[in-house]
Amino acid sequence: MNLIFGIALDNPSWPLPDHSQGGTLWLGPNGLLQWLEFFYGLAGHKNNNEHLRIEQYRQAIRQHLEEDSSAFFSRSFAADQFATAANLLSRRDELLLAGWDFATTASTPSRLYSIAQVEKALESSEQNLPAGFADRFIVLEQKIKKRSAPIQRINFVEPAALLPVHWQRLFKALQHHGVELNYPIPQHQPQSDTDLGRFQAFLAGKSTTQELAKDGTLLLLRGKRDTDLGGYLAALMRRNPRFRPCFLIPDKSRTLDEAFIHEGLPSLGIQPASLARPTLQALKLIPNFLWTPVDPFKIMEFVSLPLKPLETELANRIAQQMAQTPGILGESWQAMLGQYFSELEERAAKETSLDIREIRQQYRFWFERRRYDIAGVVPKSEVEEIFLYLHIWATRTLEQKSNNPSLLTLAEQAKQIVDLLQTLPENELTRLELERIVRTVYEPAPMQMSLQEVGRFPYVHQPNALTAPVRDLIWWNFTQNEPDYFFSRWYDPEREWLAGLNIQLSSPSDQNALLGFQRRHPVWMCKHRLILVIPEIAEGEAMLPHPLLSDLEACFGHLHPITCTEDNQLLARYFDLPEKVNIPFRRLGKPAAFLRLNHPEKLVERAEETFTSLESLLYYPYQWLFRHHIRLRKSSILSIVKDNTLQGNLAHRFFQNLLLIPELSNWSKSQVDQWIDREAERLLHREGAVLLMYGKEAERKRFLKRLKFAAWSLVNLLQNNEWKVAATELPLEGEFASIRLNARADLVLARNLEQTVLDLKWRGGLRRELMIKNEEDLQLALYAHLLPLSTEQVHTAYFIMENGRLIARDRSAFKDITPVSPDANPIEVRNRILQKMETTLQWRLAQIRRGEVEIRCAATIAHLEQHYAEDDLLAFLELKREDAPFDDYRTLINLVK
Repeated sequence: MNLIFGIALDNPSWPLPDHSQGGTLWLGPNGLLQWLEFFYGLAGHKNNNEHLRIEQYRQAIRQHLEEDSSAFFSRSFAADQFATAANLLSRRDELLLAGWDFATTASTPSRLYSIAQVEKALESSEQNLPAGFADRFIVLEQKIKKRSAPIQRINFVEPAALLPVHWQRLFKALQHHGVELNYPIPQHQPQSDTDLGRFQAFLAGKSTTQELAKDGTLLLLRGKRDTDLGGYLAALMRRNPRFRPCFLIPDKSRTLDEAFIHEGLPSLGIQPASLARPTLQALKLIPNFLWTPVDPFKIMEFVSLPLKPLETELANRIAQQMAQTPGILGESWQAMLGQYFSELEERAAKETSLDIREIRQQYRFWFERRRYDIAGVVPKSEVEEIFLYLHIWATRTLEQKSNNPSLLTLAEQAKQIVDLLQTLPENELTRLELERIVRTVYEPAPMQMSLQEVGRFPYVHQPNALTAPVRDLIWWNFTQNEPDYFFSRWYDPEREWLAGLNIQLSSPSDQNALLGFQRRHPVWMCKHRLILVIPEIAEGEAMLPHPLLSDLEACFGHLHPITCTEDNQLLARYFDLPEKVNIPFRRLGKPAAFLRLNHPEKLVERAEETFTSLESLLYYPYQWLFRHHIRLRKSSILSIVKDNTLQGNLAHRFFQNLLLIPELSNWSKSQVDQWIDREAERLLHREGAVLLMYGKEAERKRFLKRLKFAAWSLVNLLQNNEWKVAATELPLEGEFASIRLNARADLVLARNLEQTVLDLKWRGGLRRELMIKNEEDLQLALYAHLLPLSTEQVHTAYFIMENGRLIARDRSAFKDITPVSPDANPIEVRNRILQKMETTLQWRLAQIRRGEVEIRCAATIAHLEQHYAEDDLLAFLELKREDAPFDDYRTLINLVK
């Protein structure tokens, strides 16, 4: 048997192995280890047991620290046990591969002595450390020393001196048994009369600075973005079918593959591995169901996953609920849940495939489970339960209705977490310990977006995966994507002590020498033409130039003569270039002032209007048409509400519950404050969990402080002015200008035969004050009109909860305030507002009946003023001169011509 061995040959290589003739294997480190283990009867080891090895080593470290608490890693271990155990285990494996048997003497350096003591603790434990790569390699090496392997010759990609020390030992043992070693595989002999040949000779140290021949054998393709270069390169490949280069794609990005697919070229079938797979996100999100307070952002992410252990429609309902009230099990939550299961039972009568029992069980498992204080601990059995549930669900889903490979990875990693938990000696876990356990197992999942297609271009991901010379090579994304430094984990005295035992460790200079060879290897393996593709931005990030670019500049000086862009057309000497297509520029122009309806009679009258829809009809008719007739409504964005909106919603709920208390008229400030503190314990968990999250303590205290001040300010105003709470969230219905209205008043107060409509707002005091001063408080006037009592006995006001300020036109309802317009007669003002509203409403309806829908925005003001120049608008409400706030149709109206 002949072997070709290379550090990168566990991944795709080129040329592809020719298995038709047999007798030759292309193997990397893992492949060669497994092949030799099979021959010597050592096969059967698990390859995915690193998480169990880390846990077993962590327990050995704990045992050692009980005897010696002064070990060099004691503080790190106290801060993060799993990360420290993983780092020390990698050091232990490095020492084992170097040949140390962990025997110590009086002169052993302290750090090496501590690692040796941990090894002794490991050997004395009841459970053996699962075999890793290093353990398997040492056992295999002992077997090879005693018995030869059926190998005739080994060709190497990398030179012998650059291979890791343990591989050098193993190959010498094989050579002792008569195996022929060839270092390295034959490379292309450079031609000194070409740019590529001169650069190859320069990298080999055989020449100095050269002049560019500009013969096309060495080209740089530069561009702004990798997506632009990918599209250009794909079009170039399509127009030049005889050009069949090999591609070096070091970042495993699908940018180039997608560009090929768009151009109709065969897919490369690249499998990018990513931690951001939506399916894998469940692995990190489900521990949040164990803790209280809940993290609404994580719960929102969980229910928004495309594939999850929760029924899709139920998850959507929960997401919509949490977007508005970020908490669980509140009153609105229970109402939503009841409505969902009621509708589900109706669906189940028609769809026999629906399993209501299973859906209920899923909901209860995640949302009605016991939760533990996030600052405390959770029983290990609870953690095992949720990850075992996830493993079973992922396995069953994969078998029944999905071929998503990420599900296989999810099931495997969930099982690994269960296995790891079962080996833990602890019975309880903190949140940070649980996160570290998940992170120990969490690995990227490959995703086959598209299969490899016949006729695809050959490609490799690593520079040293080229096992034979290639004619043409395109180095995609020729930028810095390698570590720019190596940190030695061992001190000089430690290396010297090990060297005295004839044990050599790889140094940073050894690693840098291997990396230098890997960088130069693709250049040496190219025979005819090398194209280096250099984007300024790749994957949305600015890129640094590849280190070989400085060697190019050192060899040739200025590289402008061989730099290709879309402008200089240098590639046209060698290829048929893609043609540029100029996209014609078209000005959109200004939006029209009116939308003309061909059949206005088809607009069916609405059964009722709300104040919001009525206000749109009065001021911005196009919004009323689009939203309430055509029903163009923006899709719901499933994201947690912003802080101001959340605090406004919570303040409304606090006030609503507070004002329903019968004894409120006799309460003191301390009683109000105590009630808010008690209510916050319940309400924030159910509807405002964002304020309970870590880092939100300052915002929560500031919110409750404002709330207490505002609550007492309102209660004090009610007590001093002898007002009683008549109703909160009072439904109002009635007729206005022949239109049926439906509204809801935040707060209605009663005092003898008087009433007050109070509209609660979280913020915006200055705006409400200007509205009252300009007689634009339409909502208050309309609510007063809809109340059962006559308008002469109804007062109106705004209450701003953010600062506890009551804003009213006069002091007739509240004597201890600063009125906005104390000299105005509130009854006359209200009558004027209602009269203007009715006049404006009839005018707008008449316009719509004629098929005219006004589009009012800043761009159409001049046109509208000219259109209404001869009309008397004094009897109408003062029309707006600016764009509508929060306009969902701002883009749409710019397209109306």
